[in-house]
Amino acid sequence: MKMMKKLPLVLAVGAMLAAGTATAESTYGYNESGTGTVSATAKTKVTVKVPKLILLRVGAAGTAADNLIFNAEPNISSAPGSTMGADGNSKAATWDGVAPTFADPASQSLIAFGWTNALGGANLTCATTADTMFTGAQGLASSDVSVVSSAGGTLAHPGATTACVGTTTMAKNTLLSSTWTYSVLGTALANAAAGTHVQTTTYTATTL
Repeated sequence: MKMMKKLPLVLAVGAMLAAGTATAESTYGYNESGTGTVSATAKTKVTVKVPKLILLRVGAAGTAADNLIFNAEPNISSAPGSTMGADGNSKAATWDGVAPTFADPASQSLIAFGWTNALGGANLTCATTADTMFTGAQGLASSDVSVVSSAGGTLAHPGATTACVGTTTMAKNTLLSSTWTYSVLGTALANAAAGTHVQTTTYTATTL
């Protein structure tokens, strides 16, 4: 009768184990003679989920694009030289028939930062869209805007100009930074049509 009372309990425990309700691994070692070495092992699995993240900043913080303005300054050979004075018509000049030249406008700089924890790192690229004035047909193209990365900087501009012919590699878990200096040569301005030339360069960092 005692065996009959114990049997339901044994069956219940067996059913629980068969159903996989145990939440941790458990083993035992046994030696009936009480000699030698016995051992038991158990494993714990730890899973850490880290979200993939990539950060990019070019210029000031925020969503507004930095506007780099280059003002062309013509120089008329002989008088008045590079001093045009106020706007107007029929100003006095002693032009000697030599084509005017343009000075190199002051260069302008932006800071750039990048970071990612993607296992394969990331690539930084860029693409430039221009209005109808900022085209080769009007004498000024995106390839005329040079970009130089600061010496010692770790985030190179993707290409030597805003034509964006190039890709920059970003290593994982490494803070990258640089100063990008933009410039336009006066020789390029000398070939440009009069008017306002506008282009926008979009930088994209993509995880690998």
